[in-house]
Amino acid sequence: MRGLRSAARLEERALVFVRRCTARFRALSLRLEGGEGTRGALFFLLLALIGACMFLLNVHTPLQMDDYDYSISWSTGEPLCGFRDVIASQAAHYMLWGGRSVVHALAQGFLYLGKHVFNVANTAAYLLLLLEVYALARPRGRRFCWALLLGEHVFLFTCVPFFGTVFLWLDGACNYLWGTLIALWPLLILRSAREGGFFSRGRARGLLAVPLCFLAGWTNENTACGVLALTAAVLGWDALSGRRVRAWQGAALLFQAAGAAVMILAPGNFARASGYVYDSMALELLRRLGVTAAYTGVYAGGLLVLLVFARSLTCALKIPCRAGWAAALAGGGLLAALAMAASPELSDRSFTGVMLLLLSAVMTLVGDLGAGTRVFDTAKWASLPLMMLLAVYGGYQALGDVTAHEAAWAAQIEKAQEAAARGETCITLQSVKSTSRFTMDILLAPEPQQWPNSTLGRVLGIEIYGE
Repeated sequence: MRGLRSAARLEERALVFVRRCTARFRALSLRLEGGEGTRGALFFLLLALIGACMFLLNVHTPLQMDDYDYSISWSTGEPLCGFRDVIASQAAHYMLWGGRSVVHALAQGFLYLGKHVFNVANTAAYLLLLLEVYALARPRGRRFCWALLLGEHVFLFTCVPFFGTVFLWLDGACNYLWGTLIALWPLLILRSAREGGFFSRGRARGLLAVPLCFLAGWTNENTACGVLALTAAVLGWDALSGRRVRAWQGAALLFQAAGAAVMILAPGNFARASGYVYDSMALELLRRLGVTAAYTGVYAGGLLVLLVFARSLTCALKIPCRAGWAAALAGGGLLAALAMAASPELSDRSFTGVMLLLLSAVMTLVGDLGAGTRVFDTAKWASLPLMMLLAVYGGYQALGDVTAHEAAWAAQIEKAQEAAARGETCITLQSVKSTSRFTMDILLAPEPQQWPNSTLGRVLGIEIYGE
């Protein structure tokens, strides 16, 4: 009996101790979350840690595949020799291959300046993309929502299966990281104008939006079209609802559409499309719609589930939320996915903009949940050490994958360079397969005249056979 009583007393004391610790931690977390200075310090610390990780990953991602094509001028057929050469190259590229002149000019500019410049710029672009999604989702009047920033990065870092292709590889990053970053500008401008921000203060600031929206339209076909449709829909809703729509907003929308038209109507697009022959265009469109729907379910299905769950939480807790804005962002993402049915080619990396628009929608409701109640503060601070540990460990693992991939490709390049130095006329190299979402396949063709062997051989000065 005495033993049972002693055990009961010990259990009671343990429960009291746990309750006291829990109460103290809850009080501490409420105090920390209530201090803007504390949240701000953590916000910038997270930015610095994410930036350091991304910089190391960029440094160890080698030039590969299309990078060699764009290191040569499409106008002269010689290595790039200046920014005028980049412009002339893009003029030829526009006529021969495609209309993504803005993002491919960025790629050729970085290839001319050197990979070391790109490493710094691309790290900054990734951080700006996180801040852009944050700016679209952040609750009005609340600064330094560090949990939103961390949540964005953790999602992209762990849930994007083609992370290396769109955020680290030079040509892929210029197309999809930089392209999405620029394509989303009209939405930042739209929110700023609707909520009394920078672009609502004076006509001169509004007119600045016009060239920015033109560039945004001239970036990436499906993302730019999705954002264009979303911008037009929101402005149309505002006009019908009696909300003020300024003249410069109409002009910016027209220029945004003009940018998209310049990109889509490039002669190079039609030249490439002429190589595809179909028995029935109607059946081909149905096939594309089916494939696009399947891809959308795979890459966007999880985000749509999270969106519904977050909306259900706001309803259950009776928290005011920007359900309309979240729905608009999600609708823009789905329209960007639907736009891919117009293309004869569909790639997984084209869903980058779709995923980021849906992520912005989810984070909008998550931000409202955090701003509307304090019940999640303790959970946020309690999970922070584990989230940081996972982020650091994930970065360490990613760096190992990227470094191993870099070494494998460097060995092949060195082999070709040594053979060229010895005066040999041909060499056989091995493809380097990707084993991680932070890298991508570097596949060589069997014969020297086939791509990418033809361009790589020209850069290295030796004919290359693929093994």
